[in-house]
Amino acid sequence: MKKNILYMAAAAALLFSSCAAELDTEPQGGNVSDEQLQELIKVNPDLVLEPMMLGAVNFMHSGTRADGTNDTSFMVWNLRMDLQGNDMVLSALTNWLADEYMFENLRQQTAALTADLWYDYYKIVYYSNQILDLIPADAEGSALVYKAQALTYRALGYYYLMAIYQDDYMHGGKDKAGVPLHLTVGGAMGRTPSTEVYSTIIEDLKNAINMFEQQGYDPMSSTADIDQSVANMVLARVALTTGDYSTAASAAAAVIGEPYSLMNEEQYTTSGFLSTALPETVWGYTWSSASSIENKSFASWISIYCNANSLSNNQNIFMCIDERLYNQIPDTDYRKNNFLAAAEGAYPAYANKKFYNETYRTDEVYMRLSEAYLLKAEAEARGGNDAAAQQTLYELVSQRDAAYTKSTKTGADLLEEIYLQSRIELWGEGHEFFTNKRFNKGVDRQSSTNHTHSVVKPAGKEFTYQIPLSIEINSNPYITAADQNPL
Repeated sequence: MKKNILYMAAAAALLFSSCAAELDTEPQGGNVSDEQLQELIKVNPDLVLEPMMLGAVNFMHSGTRADGTNDTSFMVWNLRMDLQGNDMVLSALTNWLADEYMFENLRQQTAALTADLWYDYYKIVYYSNQILDLIPADAEGSALVYKAQALTYRALGYYYLMAIYQDDYMHGGKDKAGVPLHLTVGGAMGRTPSTEVYSTIIEDLKNAINMFEQQGYDPMSSTADIDQSVANMVLARVALTTGDYSTAASAAAAVIGEPYSLMNEEQYTTSGFLSTALPETVWGYTWSSASSIENKSFASWISIYCNANSLSNNQNIFMCIDERLYNQIPDTDYRKNNFLAAAEGAYPAYANKKFYNETYRTDEVYMRLSEAYLLKAEAEARGGNDAAAQQTLYELVSQRDAAYTKSTKTGADLLEEIYLQSRIELWGEGHEFFTNKRFNKGVDRQSSTNHTHSVVKPAGKEFTYQIPLSIEINSNPYITAADQNPL
């Protein structure tokens, strides 16, 4: 279903060698000009844009700023954020990810994580703009598919940048400065108002969805794993964040149904959540030896088998669920089976089996169908349509728990139930930090029996990172210390 992604270097080599042959020219200095590429795009968009898009999307799997042990790939970036919450427990404090879990050296302008995330998500923006800058204004046909993919990819980058480097939109961030809004490959610029950043993201995503649909694009045959379903998922997240609840609900609803379906119990409890062949996969990386990052991969950090069998940088240190959340999962809910109720051999109590795999050479699932149900239910509840939210939540949770009955809660109580189900369903998939921020939740581990580091962090600025000093402020004359987020 998913096409293997090439190395960026291989993509570039293919691009330039193919272009020269197609144009029947010998470009001066061995390079192809932008003008030549734009002319070729009008004739054969796939030749130029497919390898560029494949190379850009490969950054989700292999992307890194410093090529360190614990900073490679989108899923690991998100794992580092998940550890800054209530629901994931690091079983010991002596590994590479302990700083994130203990909230040390994270959000201040000199911290490595602050620089890592800024670099990684702006790299996504940069790759997207490279593609968008090349596509002519009068492009037609498949060129519009690549344009839609690049617009979606850029929107994804900006969604994460805004979620990390500014306060939540509905809790004080709306009237503040956002991040620099680069819509083309270019030089430094100052911070753009949050309202403008978000309105641009939403407009780009709506345009992308229209392009996909106009071209009759099949989400099951995406060459770069970005399609209208991915665009709708990002749109649902962004619209929900900005309080546009009708758009969020509609975008999430567009993902629900064919060609995707919810996993059954066997798939949910034995798949390891590390296969893009699962029926819920909306977007993911399919493992390839050509682009493998070996033991830096997500599975290396989170698989209990890898952790216990010398296949991991996380050896003998396990990712566990907070016992308070575990105890809120009914015994009739098969999602509870993805965690150990008691210690088993080398594995501690509450260790996750959700991402069980006997190798770190695995697929990575970036988005799946269950999130669409939860986004839709939340948007409906926030929009005042409690009955619709109750039904949407029931359609998901009743598939996980045969004893679940449709909620009769309304208002804030219903939102709390959706919040709980999000924590259970999406545990470890890179959502808790962002969900907590949207719900204005802080971190309080004091009453937990299995957290190895107790901390209390109120909601608010503690979860808004500063702009990195080393790679942005020191080199950008348009952002000064006065523009910095408060510590």
